[in-house]
Amino acid sequence: MNQIMEIVKWFQANWLQIAQGIAAIIGAASIIVKLTPTLKDNTILLKIVKFLGKYIALNVNTPADVDRPK
Repeated sequence: MNQIMEIVKWFQANWLQIAQGIAAIIGAASIIVKLTPTLKDNTILLKIVKFLGKYIALNVNTPADVDRPK
């Protein structure tokens, strides 16, 4: 139980750096995708974004019937 609490404390103390790291990864991947002409890297970026949206996004409990801007 102590190890879990230490991990939670570490995440609480470093959440800003974690969020900045995730944003940097997405930003760098987006730049690479825009600079390269192939579609293979686009699918890799899509997988990364889907993973982040599924497991890391903060808006996971939004109702399905919400009108989202298009």
